[in-house]
Amino acid sequence: MKYKAIVFDVDGTLVPQSENIIRKEVLEALKKAQRQGLKVVIATGRSYFALDKNLLGGFRADYYICANGAQIVDSRGRTIAAQTMSEQEMYALVDYFEDFDYPLAFCFSDGYYIYVEHEGMHRAFGYDPVKTKYLKDGEDQDRHLESMPFGAVGILPTEAEKGFVERYGYLELRMVAYEPGFYDIILPGINKAVGLSKLMEKTGWKAEELASAGDNDNDLEMLALTGLSYAMANGSEAARKTAKFLAPSVEENGACWVIQQVLDQQTAPDIE
Repeated sequence: MKYKAIVFDVDGTLVPQSENIIRKEVLEALKKAQRQGLKVVIATGRSYFALDKNLLGGFRADYYICANGAQIVDSRGRTIAAQTMSEQEMYALVDYFEDFDYPLAFCFSDGYYIYVEHEGMHRAFGYDPVKTKYLKDGEDQDRHLESMPFGAVGILPTEAEKGFVERYGYLELRMVAYEPGFYDIILPGINKAVGLSKLMEKTGWKAEELASAGDNDNDLEMLALTGLSYAMANGSEAARKTAKFLAPSVEENGACWVIQQVLDQQTAPDIE
């Protein structure tokens, strides 16, 4: 089988959670994949603006699926498709997080605007200048008057997630933990596979012609969709169960192994 593209999650897949820049070996493997004819797609919970040159070492992917599928961008940063939050969804989150003083930031096209507990959000990230680079003071709660957000990031105890569902479950917003207590808040009907499907409509790719790699629960639908799929050894239990194959951990530069596996199949003879 010849594959058209390989889709990578970023944090925990291409870059270890404890590191702030892609490793040289992984960067070179991504470039090798492109040189040998594979398109490289980045699929991340981050918005496009948060994929800075430092994080990916200046690497330019062919396409980006951002905000967990709500924002699709080409290699030049041009938006292909986007879906934003409704006012009802946004206000429900603000009401709940304000009731309990949980930090909440909304993901807009130019930054993460902290609507609730600005100081608490920075404190939770340990005042790390790299992690807080894109956090902006939004406690005036007026950024959405310019445009609506793609999603949100919340910091709250696990049990508090159930409280939100009990109060606002009818909105069908999903909270997906990427670290204990840290949640991507995703629009109903949106995930990385939905974003990838929109990209497939543009490119003409078929699911069986694609490979993907991820490590977390926000990668599950993507891993289930593509013809080849790899979960990192450091991945969640659900990711490891969903993917067709298990890759070495991100700490072991598992993405390099994944790329080589796919490239090997590019040159293997088709079986009649």
